[in-house]
Amino acid sequence: MRNSARNLARNLATLAVGVGSYLLFRVTTLCALSFTLGGGLLPLPFALPSTPLMLALLIDVGLIALFGVQHSLMARAGWKQWWTAIIPPALERSVYVLSSSCVLLALFWFWQPIPTVIWRIDNPLFRAGVYGVCLLGWGIVFLATFQIDHFELFGLRQMWRAIRERPPVKATFRRPFLYRFVRHPLMVGFLLAFWATPLMTVDRLLFALGMTLYILIGVSFEERSLRRELGSVYEQYQAETPRLLPFGKPSRVRSEKPAAPARQ
Repeated sequence: MRNSARNLARNLATLAVGVGSYLLFRVTTLCALSFTLGGGLLPLPFALPSTPLMLALLIDVGLIALFGVQHSLMARAGWKQWWTAIIPPALERSVYVLSSSCVLLALFWFWQPIPTVIWRIDNPLFRAGVYGVCLLGWGIVFLATFQIDHFELFGLRQMWRAIRERPPVKATFRRPFLYRFVRHPLMVGFLLAFWATPLMTVDRLLFALGMTLYILIGVSFEERSLRRELGSVYEQYQAETPRLLPFGKPSRVRSEKPAAPARQ
């Protein structure tokens, strides 16, 4: 009886963390969509009153750096090994999603507008076209998550299998539709969403530049890790498929050893 009660409490806690992190991610996605579209969907209090220019720059750069450090640190294998000695391995991804969502919400909440205009598109037709590119970027992001495994990417599958006391599924390397054109369509979608705006202000340019830099650095580290893990399978994929630009040249890479069994 005591073991049954303990198992029930553990399963309920696992369910709460898994579902709660996913719901918070959905809220964060709406905030991100609103942010890239100029704040029209969810009018969050982005600005502190009368923020001096240098302070606004420091706050915005600090928020981008905070996101980059959290996102990169918690994605590293060493962190995961240490972290899963403290929390159940089935919740590792959910906690990662939860932490990332909290950091992003803080970024949107405390972001300081710097309204100096870099470029402005006033023609209604062109404005609609640029917003269409932004929405296309978000559509690519959404589709790319389902092409790999949306529910595993955000921790729901791991949580559900843990509750049902089933072992984790060993993923295999695949090349679904979008991944045949570029190796990182998810990041391509983000880049389109971040840069496609009819009103580019200084703070929005800072955001786009900071996130682009993070994406380029993060992709480089991720691919190094994938080469070590997948070996020749991923090297062949790099040799055949461009990284971010559909019509770009595939990468020329050196072999990474040792190689681990293939996974997605």
